[in-house]
Amino acid sequence: MNALADLLEIGTIKLELEARKKNEALQELVELLHRSGRIEDPQTALNGLIDREKLSSTGIGSGIAIPHLLSPDVKRTFMAFGRKREGLRFDSVDNQPVTLIFLVVGPKQQEYAHLRLLSRMSRLLHDDGFRRSLLEADTPEEILQILRWEEEKEG
Repeated sequence: MNALADLLEIGTIKLELEARKKNEALQELVELLHRSGRIEDPQTALNGLIDREKLSSTGIGSGIAIPHLLSPDVKRTFMAFGRKREGLRFDSVDNQPVTLIFLVVGPKQQEYAHLRLLSRMSRLLHDDGFRRSLLEADTPEEILQILRWEEEKEG
């Protein structure tokens, strides 16, 4: 299974999202993936993510959201990360604002790997110290390093 840090790159990390609403945050993160050459059609990806959010929110509580999409348009899994320190409404299961958003886009034919990745992310992100580290990081490089350290601890 891919390391989380390998699914991100400096250009797909935004430490200060400008969004004030959930769909704006999704659009900002999709744009990061598009500008970095990870996805070709940002509008189709955004529409898919919005449709997915209508089924149930990907705000999993504790200030975390993991919006995700399986797409026939990508050959491998990619991620974008956004942070909004003051939080934004995301219809989370705990009704609390979201501060950390990991957007995941994976290939349509890899449902099982996608579910395993989401499960692993959820488990890691429920660690208070890990979340605090992500909130306090000053650079995209620090975000990548924190992800690497956390996964090394997990073994």
